[in-house]
Amino acid sequence: MKERGMSWGTLEYNEYFIAKLFFNEYQDILDVYEGEFQQNNVHLTVGSFNVMVATFLLTDQKDKAIQLIKEAQSKWHITPDIRDFERTIRRALPTNKQLVELAKELIVEHGITDTETLNSNLMHLFREKRLDEVKQLLKEYKGHELDVNSYNLLIKGFADARMNREATGYYKEMENKKMKPNAYICTTMLDIYAHARDIQSAEEVVRQTVLGGHAVDEVIYNQLIKVYFKCRQPRKAFLAFEEIQKSKRLQVNEVILNTMVNGLVINKELKVANKIYQQMIQTKFKPDIVTFNTMLKGYADVGDLGSALEVIKDMFRLNQEPDIVTFTTFINSIFDTKTPKSAEDMMNLLYEMGVKPNIYTFNSMINGWIRVNKMSEAEKTLNMMMTDYKELKPTVHTFTNLIQGYIEQMNLNKAMKTFQTLLQHGIEPDRATFNFMIVGFLNFDRLEDAYSCLERMNRMNLSPTKDTWLLLLNYCAKNKDWLIGRKVIDLFDKSGLLCLPNELLLYTFTHFLDLMDLWILLQTSSVLRLFASNVIVTLWKIEITSDNCMKLQCRAALIALETLSNQLPVQNTLHFLNKESDNDKLWMREQVLHNNIIKGISSYKHQFVLIEDIDIRNRIRIAVDVIFHHTVFVSANSRKTNNKMLSTFMVRLLSNLDQSFPSYCHEVTFTLADNIKAFLEYTGYKLMTNSDNKRRLQLTYDSISACFDFIGAAVVNKLLTESHVEYAVGN
Repeated sequence: MKERGMSWGTLEYNEYFIAKLFFNEYQDILDVYEGEFQQNNVHLTVGSFNVMVATFLLTDQKDKAIQLIKEAQSKWHITPDIRDFERTIRRALPTNKQLVELAKELIVEHGITDTETLNSNLMHLFREKRLDEVKQLLKEYKGHELDVNSYNLLIKGFADARMNREATGYYKEMENKKMKPNAYICTTMLDIYAHARDIQSAEEVVRQTVLGGHAVDEVIYNQLIKVYFKCRQPRKAFLAFEEIQKSKRLQVNEVILNTMVNGLVINKELKVANKIYQQMIQTKFKPDIVTFNTMLKGYADVGDLGSALEVIKDMFRLNQEPDIVTFTTFINSIFDTKTPKSAEDMMNLLYEMGVKPNIYTFNSMINGWIRVNKMSEAEKTLNMMMTDYKELKPTVHTFTNLIQGYIEQMNLNKAMKTFQTLLQHGIEPDRATFNFMIVGFLNFDRLEDAYSCLERMNRMNLSPTKDTWLLLLNYCAKNKDWLIGRKVIDLFDKSGLLCLPNELLLYTFTHFLDLMDLWILLQTSSVLRLFASNVIVTLWKIEITSDNCMKLQCRAALIALETLSNQLPVQNTLHFLNKESDNDKLWMREQVLHNNIIKGISSYKHQFVLIEDIDIRNRIRIAVDVIFHHTVFVSANSRKTNNKMLSTFMVRLLSNLDQSFPSYCHEVTFTLADNIKAFLEYTGYKLMTNSDNKRRLQLTYDSISACFDFIGAAVVNKLLTESHVEYAVGN
């Protein structure tokens, strides 16, 4: 365009900047931006803004990036947005995650300074379900005021994510600030209070909404009626319904009528529910599938099969296709009330009722026979469908139901044959099918076959359920099959670790991650920090509070030393006890870690020498306490078997400490002896209790073994003498 004498517009500059960023030609971007772009007074777009922020950061011009972010609203009328920046960078530099993180920090710190910008970012983050980033953003924004729209986004976003505690917390914050809810907040809070069965709070939020000048509409009334029904208060629900009918401003609609029918059935008011239901099907208001199924279940629960059948006929008459829930409810009610003896009896009952079987009916019948442990009748039902109703084709649910029944009866061979039949019919298995097959294989200790199912699920892009992951992980942990366990973890990681349920993450962290892995996550992953810290505290019994910085620094060095100790075979223990190891790199890394701990002890300075002396002495004792705890208690939980080498490393560390503080003679030795004595007394009492918990008892044995490894290494290295050992062990 330029060659033909035509000037560029905002779109051309935007594409130019993106292309240059992709090819890492940062100087060209800066030249154009600081030259003709500004000379021609071209308006900066969101895309160009994000490219310029990235370019300034990539060329070490952080101050200019900050300045651009600060003036985005006032000068360019652009809202700095985390999601928009990520989208732009994903086009040009998809692998530069470090740039994205840095830009996000700057946008949060310098760009999100008003509620309008905050709300825009909150809306996008909630839409993409990035809840941890929402929390981090709010933490950085703390101190600034939130408006009603902010609270609306927060309450609705957290409620949609089923984080009702957080949503309620922000509503309480609104109340404390004397802010009144709007209709949207009121509706969301009513849904939360319905689940909590909290009538008082529900009525109060409606009252506050009215006091705030907002009219109560049909949506709010509908939610309030749900609250009353959930709290088993049908009378109050009727009063609210009557208010809608009497109001000239409000109108009864299908949603409200469906809510009334469902609530009445749940509250065992079937006759009243039927009156409203009959009025609905005779007018322009039509029941939805939920209402039909609720009425059906209501009649099924009282054994009224005739009325239940009429509901199904109403569905067909009103062009509402029955679903699997409809037929499952109906067929189950026949099993419960008529108790058919065979597949033929069941078919005869359907004929008598005038029901023409379809695939949903057959699937429900097969499931019903499995429910009463009659697999032969389930097989007969399938054969009847295949021979007498050839127009009907079995579905994945047909075969999955049979596989479930065979697995429950421990008949793996028939389950495998049914799985093969499913494949021969050209049907793809679903998550439930694989889950039952995995259960069957594990029941017969066929872990490799179970893992093959998991691999096949991965190839088919089927996401295993939480139960499937737990089945395999628990089996691997119980049988100490770490080889396949690692393969499961690899698939687990590829499936999107952060999208998995919290309890599954905790299970994985507890059973499959070493302490070093958890410690790295604690320091580097803001998303997984909470899970890592939880496992470190509960499983490894390590305090990670920030009130004692020296303890944390010491613990970090000890974890690194433990990792080093696992890099040498046990046979090298005595050789490595002396400083004549051939592994110079290992020795240098060990020495660096020693120096870190020594510096942590000696770094404290005080104007009074006596206080400084006392403090250093206390720090030496703390360091020895932490070293003993790590060598004995933490190592007992370790999945490694190289405890002798770990003891050797720790003794060398203690010897180095002893030599580094000559004026505190024998402080290390006496503190270590005191720890050994206290530990042996403690474990003695534990063993006397005769605990029935095998795992806890094994941990006690492992910690005792680690303690005596520690004593042996200390004696060999002359850190402990015979008198010290007698003092610790003798009493």
